[in-house]
Amino acid sequence: LDCITVVLFFTAPICPFFPVLNPDGYSYTWTNDRLWRKNRAPNKGSECIGVDLNRNWDFEWGGEGTSSYPCAIDYKGPAPFSELETSAVKEWINAHKQKVVMYLNFHAYGQLWMTPYGYSTAKPSNEPEMMRYSKLAVDALSSFRGTIYDFGPVYTTIYPASSISVDWVRGAENILIAYTIELPDKGLHGFITPESEITPIGQETWLALRELLLTLGVEKNLLRTEEIVIV
Repeated sequence: LDCITVVLFFTAPICPFFPVLNPDGYSYTWTNDRLWRKNRAPNKGSECIGVDLNRNWDFEWGGEGTSSYPCAIDYKGPAPFSELETSAVKEWINAHKQKVVMYLNFHAYGQLWMTPYGYSTAKPSNEPEMMRYSKLAVDALSSFRGTIYDFGPVYTTIYPASSISVDWVRGAENILIAYTIELPDKGLHGFITPESEITPIGQETWLALRELLLTLGVEKNLLRTEEIVIV
């Protein structure tokens, strides 16, 4: 029924889903370091491995909340889009951005639904609109089993973080609806989500996505179009 509901608004719904943007780093979490964050690229002149891919985007690159030290967990890399992973996503978005209406970037953890920006307290011109959609999304999500999400700008809701993907998508590419979403929980299990929680987290998150799709379908006149939502 949910898929049929969405198709009523999109005759050819295109929802590219990139489940893992850091495949090498993810693989490493299962063999060496369960909480590894960066990719596994070597850093010239350093024995330390990896770049934080969510500090490697070309919008206010290298600002607050990033590091120039290759051994740091939030190392920004030697240049914007220096990494194969971020460069590949950049090229895909650039090739399709005329049709992209929403960008969702999922992380863990914290139960946060966040708008740009992370580099400073600056606000996008349509922040009131994004905040209204945030409220619709978290209310829909909460209706499933009462999970409460806070929402607001990255900078003030979680911490300063420059050169992040959601800032680039909104600030450089002018894709108007862009969110960073921190999935459950609030610290009890942290990054190690119990297997029993995976399905209910997916179910409640889908309710938020459905609400956004249906609202955008009506308010943005997306009926009978082939718009793109990146997840």
